[in-house]
Amino acid sequence: MSASRAEPLSAGSPVPGGTPRLTGPDITVTAAPVAAGDADGRAPARLEHVLDAVTVGVVVHAPDGSVAATNTAARGMLAGLPSTVLAHAVAPIARGHGGRRSFTLGTPRPDGSARRLVATSVPVAGAQDAHPEDPNIPVVTTVRDLTSERQHDAAHAGALTSTAPDESATLRRSLAMVERRLRATVENSPVGSALLTPHGRFLQVNKALARMVGRPAADLVGTDLVDLTHLGDHPRETPLVEQLLGRRIGSYELEKRLVRSGGEVVWVRATMSPVCEDDGSVLHLVLQAQDITETRLAVEMLTHQAMHDALTGLANRSLCVGRIQQALDRAARRAEHGDPAGEPPRRVAVLCCDLDGFRVVNDSAGPPFGDAVLVEVAQRLRRAIGPGDTAARLAGDEFVVVSEAVRVEQEAIRLAQVVLEAVRAPVDVDGRVVVPTASIGIALSPAPGTARGTAPAGDVDALSLLRDAGTALHEAKRTGRGSWQTMDEALRRRTVDRLDLESQLRTGLARDQLRLHVQPIVDLSTGAVVGREALVRWQHPDLGLLAPNRFLTVAEETGLIEDLGRWVIGEAARIAAATPGLGYVAINVSPSQVRRTGLAEDVQRALEASGLPPSRLVVELTESVMLGADGDGRAQLERLDELGVRLVVDDFGTGFSALSHLRDLPVSGIKIDRSFTQGLGQDAHCERIVEALTGLAQGLSVDLVAEGVETERQAEHLADIGCLHAQGYLFGRPEPAA
Repeated sequence: MSASRAEPLSAGSPVPGGTPRLTGPDITVTAAPVAAGDADGRAPARLEHVLDAVTVGVVVHAPDGSVAATNTAARGMLAGLPSTVLAHAVAPIARGHGGRRSFTLGTPRPDGSARRLVATSVPVAGAQDAHPEDPNIPVVTTVRDLTSERQHDAAHAGALTSTAPDESATLRRSLAMVERRLRATVENSPVGSALLTPHGRFLQVNKALARMVGRPAADLVGTDLVDLTHLGDHPRETPLVEQLLGRRIGSYELEKRLVRSGGEVVWVRATMSPVCEDDGSVLHLVLQAQDITETRLAVEMLTHQAMHDALTGLANRSLCVGRIQQALDRAARRAEHGDPAGEPPRRVAVLCCDLDGFRVVNDSAGPPFGDAVLVEVAQRLRRAIGPGDTAARLAGDEFVVVSEAVRVEQEAIRLAQVVLEAVRAPVDVDGRVVVPTASIGIALSPAPGTARGTAPAGDVDALSLLRDAGTALHEAKRTGRGSWQTMDEALRRRTVDRLDLESQLRTGLARDQLRLHVQPIVDLSTGAVVGREALVRWQHPDLGLLAPNRFLTVAEETGLIEDLGRWVIGEAARIAAATPGLGYVAINVSPSQVRRTGLAEDVQRALEASGLPPSRLVVELTESVMLGADGDGRAQLERLDELGVRLVVDDFGTGFSALSHLRDLPVSGIKIDRSFTQGLGQDAHCERIVEALTGLAQGLSVDLVAEGVETERQAEHLADIGCLHAQGYLFGRPEPAA
């Protein structure tokens, strides 16, 4: 057989009985189902000889409907006929739309008379089972020359009866051979295949499908597919089967679970296609199943990794936000249908939990120890919450608990107290014990019919509720360790005010609204001014001159402290350089300034730009900043010391007072906190503390400055115990720098 070539032919009218008809000059073509053969038309040589010997034209179509091969009889009949005509006629069959199709064709004979042909096209049975990846179906068309048959019958009556049986028998044997080859191909295919009744009972099962379900193929014949399908997949597949049998869809594909004989689950990608009668009714169903268990498990593992925290196994931020939104949606549906009479409606509670001082623990004991603490806290959260609640880790030491079993605020508070108590138990890691504490912010979805601020209850989403819990957490940490705080309207208003203040502070920085005031530091023995502390103020256009306590916290929380601190460093250096009699100038730095790597560079640039000698610049940092200085922070402080800038510990005695840091860090002075100074002459404990700190400074050979001196009695007491320098309203209030 060889490929045929021809020119295009136009479509004509249908033949009687409703079958489509294509006509040329005067030809008819009909189609009939044949047994499956080679899908690509490449039959063995003996089959080719057999087909070339028969007088019936045979055309093999590729899966896309194009002509792949023809026998000798077909080439003679179809001479001059475009191959695209046949391709167009069989295309619907190749795409799986229908079975048998008959149509007529016409071509001119060599003597100029019309030749009438009838063609019958059918899909190759079972070919799609052997090639499940190909959505098209190979087709075979047989062609008969009606004109020649009629002339032959008239001239040689009875001759046809003597030859037709032999030709038909040869064709039947050839097609049977092709069918056997196709059956063997399907049987040995690695893709699971089965032939079923329209009701889903197995008629034939190949080896691959039998291996998938762990049962012999013979045992499966007569059983129902539904018995092998996981119960959880029935609701998805049943409607598809109904649509398939009703011919509303041509086929369907879905990922489903088959249950093996031992109860194990096998994930398969199943495709179900119908085999139809001429009238369109479903005769059989063809199932193809590809084992995708490993792929499915890999996807599930990747999905789990994408939605869970790698360290603790808790839900991550993405999954947490999704769970909150799902809980809100369920709460909204419950509100629509109403809760049981007499009970308040259930609401969604989000608890944002942060470990107190975890950074210090992690930095001092090392990341492995910190990770072990986080894992233990995660396990405690799992045990503390209810079965329907969610525990998540957002980042670092920040956890979230989501509960939709809360009806009133007090229940959310009780849950927070349970979590705090669970976290508070000692954690022992390889003999090293730490007692963690946590702060919790609580946000509760509005009760149905209420409003949250200016937003209706239905407008609350997962992100806003999580943000509210975070805001409440910040308030809880501000007020003290190991506490909880609920989000209420008062806190919401303060938050809005803080956001507004942040926006105005950004504008103030851009418009040069900051001012620098200085307060003198004196020598108690002479009364001479030896230096001044630079204190920032904000000249607000509407609120007037604002003290640092009105805006520094906002600057620290929003990151504006870096720009603000850089401005203070540059301005203080400029003013000190322009005022030689000012003495040294002391500036305060925040924790975030110490943590960032550019502090020393900012100071160096300010010194170079102003020409101020490094010895006239003092950097003050609190004890908490000193203790929290990690590797990068320590490097910044050491770099400042190398520049010749002096470091002083501010508010000494109010924090951890880690004496080892006075030894390890290049500290040149300490400042006694005003709370101790103001107790002089009134509180014996304060007097003993101040005396001890004075002795400590003398023993370490570092400078000592007492803050908050407001009376002569306090100054005299300090001078008597050997304190050299003091600062306070007694010597002068902060004034604008020159």
